[in-house]
Amino acid sequence: MVPALLAVILSQPMRPQPSVDELVNLAWQQADKADAKTVSKTDVKAELQHQQDLKADVELGAKYAIQVEKQSKLSTDTVMINRVQRVGAEIADLANQTHSIATWGDKRFNTFNYTFKVIENDEPNAFSLPGGYVYVQTGLLKFIESDDELAGVLAHEVSHAKFRHIATLQKEESKMSAITLPLILASILTGGGENAGAAITGTQILSTAVGNGWSVKAEEAADYGGIQLMVKSHYNPTGMLTVMERLALVEDSQPQFSAHLGIFRDHPPSKERADSMQSYLKQYNIPVERSKVSISFRAIVKPDDKIAGAVDISFDGHNLVSFAGNDALTRADLAAAKLNTFIDSTPATFEVGTGLAGAVLGGNQALFQFQPEDATAQGKSIADLQKLAVLNIRGALYTVNIRIWETH
Repeated sequence: MVPALLAVILSQPMRPQPSVDELVNLAWQQADKADAKTVSKTDVKAELQHQQDLKADVELGAKYAIQVEKQSKLSTDTVMINRVQRVGAEIADLANQTHSIATWGDKRFNTFNYTFKVIENDEPNAFSLPGGYVYVQTGLLKFIESDDELAGVLAHEVSHAKFRHIATLQKEESKMSAITLPLILASILTGGGENAGAAITGTQILSTAVGNGWSVKAEEAADYGGIQLMVKSHYNPTGMLTVMERLALVEDSQPQFSAHLGIFRDHPPSKERADSMQSYLKQYNIPVERSKVSISFRAIVKPDDKIAGAVDISFDGHNLVSFAGNDALTRADLAAAKLNTFIDSTPATFEVGTGLAGAVLGGNQALFQFQPEDATAQGKSIADLQKLAVLNIRGALYTVNIRIWETH
């Protein structure tokens, strides 16, 4: 077996910089003959080279992790740190147990001892270094809306390391050197600030990398790798989609958001990536239920701040409907569940209407039904409450459809 021969190799006294061939030949001489017959020298050599590649990644990542932690302030927020490490550990375990398909990068089964740390930085970002060093910025932890979204981000970053994207870049770019690689990593560490940008531009690495499209390929591969990990986890893979959609909206509405992107910082979310993510979810038969992973897409039940005992359902900070009476909370909870299922299906606004006996319809199904106590509490007729609720729900659907349309 290859592991047995590798054990022989690794047990040998290490002379100064022995070659892979020297180690293999030495191991072959000392290995058990029965074991040696089951595997070729080529297999042993390939596996030894693999282990050396992984070791090189870890050494490179450790080197630049020191720089990250010198140039950045590590968070001391134990709640944030524990959350990232808890979710990260679950994703890392899956990564080390699962051979994911790499559409770009090292296609071998690569495992690392992943570490997860939190950096004080207001930008919603995360990045990984070779060898499994993953950093999450506090701005991202304030931006995400569920552990499902956090797991999606970490699965993406773990996939960058698992597929050895920096090593692949170094191998594919014939102009890469020991000088230019640190410049690219400097762009990661500084978030693509002016100094790093000037350095990279001076060496023409930015134009070379972007011109060859490696960053796009790397992001697509990490997206696909991330979704493969997510479907094996207990987290909802839709979280990868919703965080990407909201980042895309922020980028569109705040141009300064992407003004300092480094070339190895996550490729800005695009309609193409969002479309690909939806196709991945469809491939794995994962229903797109945004309300389950994002409060931005969820109808929320809360006490009415004006009418004592009344309960509201709001969406994106806007009130949709209010209920009163002894069973107000029960009716609101049932109505919110139906509204979330309905909104998750991304229906057209015309699919909301009024029904008989105070009902408000979504498609052909009753979402909820107003009672006389609702009308009394608000000083309106049941018919007026129906009309107002329909307008409010249509407004929520319009918001949802615009958000989705702008990112797909």
